[in-house]
Amino acid sequence: MLMFDAVVPVRAGAAAGAAAGNVASGAGGAGTAKFSVDPDQAQKMIDGLKQAIERLVELEQQAGRLQRSGAPGPDPYSGWATLAMRQAAGKDPGGYAWANEAAQKALEKTIENIEKALAKYRGTDEAAKNAVKG
Repeated sequence: MLMFDAVVPVRAGAAAGAAAGNVASGAGGAGTAKFSVDPDQAQKMIDGLKQAIERLVELEQQAGRLQRSGAPGPDPYSGWATLAMRQAAGKDPGGYAWANEAAQKALEKTIENIEKALAKYRGTDEAAKNAVKG
């Protein structure tokens, strides 16, 4: 099995991070979780993670539209609701765009870690084959 670290973009102790396994807190509140995958299935996993990043990019664009939207009416309640919606969709810590970017970075780092682990696995496997021939 191929072992790699997956980056988990949650605060230590958060339920989502705990659900991913043993999470060690890292910089910026992100953590890592150790996973394993069959080397023959690693490329499928990488492809799936890349599709997830593409979907996150699409969703980030929708968040941008929310941030640019105006109040539906002239009353003060509509204005306050619009400000709250913009803040929730925004890039400030805790906002959707902020969380989306963190998730994209975590997935990119996870892909990088899988690719490194796969390259190391293939190198070790090749070295073992050459030693047997040798």
